[in-house]
Amino acid sequence: MQMKSKKTLNNKEKRLLQLSLVELYGEGISICFQKSLILESIKTNEGTFIVKDKKIWWFLHNETYLPSIHFLREYELKLPKIVVDVGAIRFITNGADVMAPGIVSFDENITKNNYVVIQEEKANTILGIGMSLIDSKEFDKTKKGKVVKLIHHLKDAIWSAKF
Repeated sequence: MQMKSKKTLNNKEKRLLQLSLVELYGEGISICFQKSLILESIKTNEGTFIVKDKKIWWFLHNETYLPSIHFLREYELKLPKIVVDVGAIRFITNGADVMAPGIVSFDENITKNNYVVIQEEKANTILGIGMSLIDSKEFDKTKKGKVVKLIHHLKDAIWSAKF
């Protein structure tokens, strides 16, 4: 990942970011925006990122800021989730999309094209963020095939980047 520009966000820019995230994720997101918080906006050849403590916290995907696994491990965010079995872990951490047979549970409020958190069943560890390719009603009838398009996962460039 090659850095093109790096800028520390001022209070006005942090407030605008906070307002756009509140619109997407609800008022609960405000808790992570203290006045002393230092955030940087970094543009690279792979995209735009919001960084805290040298780790990517948010990344731009299809003009929407999505939380990184680093952020989700520090703050609870009300995103729909799917839970996968232990056998799916190595595939997901190697970048594979989520297939129906590996899913243990699928939140009932998921609609097609929702962003979802992907967790594993035993330790509830967050493995990634993806986009649902079907809604929960379709999932009840699905026994095979791709169900979630993986966007960000453990071991990827977003997870590993240090700025």
